[in-house]
Amino acid sequence: MDIEGTMQSAYFLKQARRVLDELDRKEIDKMATVLRAIRDRGGRLFLAGSGGGAGHASHAACDFRKLCGIEAYCCSDNVSELTARINDEGWENSISGFLKGSRIKSEDGLMIFSVGGGSETEGISMNLVHAIKTAREAGATVLGVVGRDGGYTAREAEACVIVPTVDSSLVTALTESFQALVWHLMISHPLLQANVTKWESTRQYEAKDPLARPWPLKKTKVFADTADLNQARELLALDHIAGLTTNPTLMRAAGVLDYWAFANELVPLMNGRPVSLEVFSDEFDEMEQQARDLATLGDNVYVKIPITNTRSESSVPLVRKLVSDGIQVNVTAIMTVAQIEGVLPAVVGGPGAYLSVFAGRIADAGVDPLELMEEVVCKVSPYPEVEIIWASPRELFNLVQADRIGCHIITVTHGLLKQLPRLGYDLTEYSLDTVKMFRNDALACGYQIKRPG
Repeated sequence: MDIEGTMQSAYFLKQARRVLDELDRKEIDKMATVLRAIRDRGGRLFLAGSGGGAGHASHAACDFRKLCGIEAYCCSDNVSELTARINDEGWENSISGFLKGSRIKSEDGLMIFSVGGGSETEGISMNLVHAIKTAREAGATVLGVVGRDGGYTAREAEACVIVPTVDSSLVTALTESFQALVWHLMISHPLLQANVTKWESTRQYEAKDPLARPWPLKKTKVFADTADLNQARELLALDHIAGLTTNPTLMRAAGVLDYWAFANELVPLMNGRPVSLEVFSDEFDEMEQQARDLATLGDNVYVKIPITNTRSESSVPLVRKLVSDGIQVNVTAIMTVAQIEGVLPAVVGGPGAYLSVFAGRIADAGVDPLELMEEVVCKVSPYPEVEIIWASPRELFNLVQADRIGCHIITVTHGLLKQLPRLGYDLTEYSLDTVKMFRNDALACGYQIKRPG
């Protein structure tokens, strides 16, 4: 075995993992949003690069057109026009000439693939620098996937994903590798992908795809539990996400600063699916006003009311009042059967109510929540307008447990939702995957077992 070659492979893959970990996820999602806006306003997308960047531009133009429904053009695909412009107008004007000939306008976008992003002061990649200037003069949107410090592209772009430099000797190799990853992420992003790819749609391969297996839950609906709008968009694109819940703690973790603005942006994303938004006052009069304000945001809003305030005063009278006025509620932070029995009469006969039992927190206290959950599901079964939520699950198996007892809904975090393809996974295959993971990680680190001396 070529030890030197194996070590180099392991080192390269290790650096690639560093790049992957350091990529700016927010900038990636911003780019997807900007590209979506270009498509929504009927704009075109022009793609440009030199060398490997031109290869990315050509391939990406195909996929943006075919999979995302964006009218996309690679500025260097027409060899006759490109060489004529180089000959007549100079290399530095070859792409800008193409853009001018295409009558680039403010609705359009220009995406640049470049290792350094171009430098006007050093005269590097001036074809890209001039192209960006032409796009900016037309009022078009500039985007980029570039390496190093981003160069001229990063300074002029509305959205620019910079591939981090982790080893100066691998700048080109890693930048061009991750350019492919980023734009493939774009064309498969839920904000952009409009058409299915061939292999994923071919029936003979469905059985090998864990996501293509029959959905294992027969009774329980899955609600996403998040306050991150980008996560919400991603999760709501999944077929099996039936609704969403959030709370002030999740909102704080997600960096939400303006509750009302956040709620106004979140509710339309739901497309009619139920969304739970929580009050936060400790005084029932103010709590009531907050609930009524939140209820005005949409017919799909369920207002979350804690079972008590921080002084252990019951919120049941407030719940009864809101329900009698036609407001849908989600009574939250429930952990005992007695609390269910106390609030149930207040929501029966109303427009719809969720009772959120924090099964995960019950388990955190060393108590098996399954028996309690079975009991409360049984108690509400005569009332179809009342549904039990299995809240704060701790592991994927909780979804199976919830479904077995007929619990109406389970809320699942983004991290847990990413594990959903494992449900129903063949254990022999899972065992093999685990063995492969251990071996691949050892090889990626270049480990050797060799006794000294």
